[in-house]
Amino acid sequence: MKKVVFLINSLASGGAEKVMTVIISKLIKDGFDVELICLESNIFYELPKGAKLTFLNHTANKSGLRKLFELPYLAFKLKNYIDKNNINLIQSHVYRANYVNLLAKLFGSNHIAQIVNVGAISRYFEEGLSGKVNLFLIKNLYKRADLIISKAEGMQNDMQKLFNFRNSKTIINNPYDISLINNLKHESIEEFKFNKEKKYLISIGRFETFKRQDYIIKALSKLDDNVELILIGDGPNKKNLELLAKNLNIYERVHFLGRVKNPYKFIFRSDIFILSSDDGEGFPNVLVESMICGTVVISSDCISGPREILAPNTNIKYQEKEKFEIAEYGILYPKSNILEMVKAIDFLFNDEKLMKTFIEKAQKRSNDFSVNQIVEQYKNVLRISK
Repeated sequence: MKKVVFLINSLASGGAEKVMTVIISKLIKDGFDVELICLESNIFYELPKGAKLTFLNHTANKSGLRKLFELPYLAFKLKNYIDKNNINLIQSHVYRANYVNLLAKLFGSNHIAQIVNVGAISRYFEEGLSGKVNLFLIKNLYKRADLIISKAEGMQNDMQKLFNFRNSKTIINNPYDISLINNLKHESIEEFKFNKEKKYLISIGRFETFKRQDYIIKALSKLDDNVELILIGDGPNKKNLELLAKNLNIYERVHFLGRVKNPYKFIFRSDIFILSSDDGEGFPNVLVESMICGTVVISSDCISGPREILAPNTNIKYQEKEKFEIAEYGILYPKSNILEMVKAIDFLFNDEKLMKTFIEKAQKRSNDFSVNQIVEQYKNVLRISK
């Protein structure tokens, strides 16, 4: 039995962590021996039975800079673990795990180091000292990778524009277990009661600055009173978002549901999913998941992900600057443009025929990202194809 070893920060409630569990589940089903090494013991998603879970460090919830300062220590631990267990190849996902993977190689490990780039690197220019440290590490470590995998073409273009790495690169989109999502979306809901007289917008993601949930709250204040917003997630900006909703006198129309294990049942019962991020996304899981659930999507036309998903036959490098765009599988609006977001929402609510068309076409489009198809690409780069 061929063994596959992955490395990731943790199994916290994030998109990359969810993708990791989908890949591992499929590999386990296909008969592979899989181990996941985590930098820390923060667990939200569970691994499938049969997968081995190893922690380099059993602590979590440290500050961002402190986590960066611990990188050499974790890299030495990883190198020793690689040597002890005769590991030939490690594929890492998420920035810190990538740094540790490559530092272990720098410290003398002879393993093959593949790294998976999960977001637009240019976001770090807006993140102060922590951003500068990350840019320094990316510039000096990524060139040591045996393979750089990007989740989207826009992400790879963003990286190459900044650093022009010359090592091997490829693009593999995120995988989705479509049958599982279709089953989970029908689960009953006890945490929240949908009102048939209302229309619901929904957005899912960590409450941090570049996700810009504040734009959706501001847009909601300009919409009819029968439109409400469901926000699923948590993060440092939650209190600011709650305060904004109160100041706009719409707090009763904004429903903060926190982190949930099954977001699909909420997406399925909502009318429109909205992704409001400024640049920083990679390949947004929630867009494809919403398409699978049969919920119409409106997304900012940020630098990586949405255009490739919703308008794949257009120029991926193009970003809409002026007005919302009726794309092939949903609507794109200029990032940061709240007025165009409002116009797009109103436009859809007044065109049921277009909404039905989007639902039908988007569900077909989601098949391009099925777990069977995408994991075959991972098998090829992991050199484990049967």
